[in-house]
Amino acid sequence: MIYYTGSRFWWYGAMSMPKKIQFLMPYLNWGIAVACFLVQLTIQVSSGLLASQLSVEFELDSFGVAILMGMVFYPNILLQIPAGMVTDRFGARKVLSVGALVCSMGAWGFAHADTLLEACLFRVMMGSGLAFAFVSMAYLIANWMRREVFSRMFSIAEMVALSFTVLAMRYLAVALQNSSWRDFIVKISIVALVLSILSALFVRDKPNYLEDSQSNLTFSDIVKQLKIFVRDRQMWANGIYSGLLFCCISCFVSIWGPSFLSNAATMSKEAAANMCTNLTLGLIAGCPLLSVLLPRINNIKLVLSLCALMTSILLSFVVMFPMMDLRLMQVCLLLAGFFSVAYLVPFTIAHYYVRPGSKSTAIGFTNMLSTIFGPLLSLLIGFLIDTHRDADLLSGYTLADYQYAMNILPMSMFLAALVCFFLPPTHKPGMTDDI
Repeated sequence: MIYYTGSRFWWYGAMSMPKKIQFLMPYLNWGIAVACFLVQLTIQVSSGLLASQLSVEFELDSFGVAILMGMVFYPNILLQIPAGMVTDRFGARKVLSVGALVCSMGAWGFAHADTLLEACLFRVMMGSGLAFAFVSMAYLIANWMRREVFSRMFSIAEMVALSFTVLAMRYLAVALQNSSWRDFIVKISIVALVLSILSALFVRDKPNYLEDSQSNLTFSDIVKQLKIFVRDRQMWANGIYSGLLFCCISCFVSIWGPSFLSNAATMSKEAAANMCTNLTLGLIAGCPLLSVLLPRINNIKLVLSLCALMTSILLSFVVMFPMMDLRLMQVCLLLAGFFSVAYLVPFTIAHYYVRPGSKSTAIGFTNMLSTIFGPLLSLLIGFLIDTHRDADLLSGYTLADYQYAMNILPMSMFLAALVCFFLPPTHKPGMTDDI
């Protein structure tokens, strides 16, 4: 039955006991937040698969498709800091339930849109609604899990999200051949609506002992903390390291990797996309290992530098020698993804580095820097490819054009190997700057 206390609802089965509910509450909160994050990722990474149908239905050229696809990405970047501030102020229950409802309404409108303007507006609603999922997930982990397992649960959540994304994309690649993109978006709308209801009914922001001893900060206090973050070079270095390393996913796998490999090697675009997923699989394999090893590491800056350096070297091999044996390329991409899992460490550092009550704002600040470098470097790579292209050639872009521009990615990883030495050493409890 549904049991109401104050402003919260709880469900109790006939044989359930309060102690069992208390034991399951951390994992119930975590599971709902991760599910919202899964929907957010699915909406984002499915954009490329919908592009061909959208271009035909709305009569769009490549630039128009890029604009429409981007309408779901830009709110996610711009709203990360506001998302953290709002979550710190009002809690994850309200943020997740309202955000998922907005996403559901946006998805339903997008599925029934008739004009490009309507489609763009509803895509913005979709992106805005679940832009809060990531910081809310970190908020609930911080409040409901023991401090020493934050990195473990955070890494597992990322592993689950990435694994689901790989499976969802392979499913969609087949399903969309026989169905409309509108059917898929309607299903997204229904799932988001269900998650909104589940968040309102079951998510609880904090355990009782934290609610009694730790009240939410006011907006003025949160703004003061944000100003401190903006002036703190260690916070900037923390987010920049994550963003530069995450570019191997957000820039190589999602955007330029398939085009580069299909142009360089004798493989189709689909085979090139599958080859790029090896990097994601390496990242998935690295997540559980990171969760186990991170609390045991003392010199975290050296480890982060080595991870970025190895990612840079492995990605350089792929860019410089794209005609290599395909098995060797698979190994290089798998290992590059495995070492790039270090991009998750800055979120744990931010968690321990800031005072209680402003952790979501710090996570949002870090995530904004982590996600902004992918789109920026993608634009830079596209610009460099165009500027390096020989206008007299009628065959389009050459392998040399792609290599000239793609070298930006290994260089970014090498820069991350230097930036990490400015990070605060707060990757686990009890370190020097741990609050």
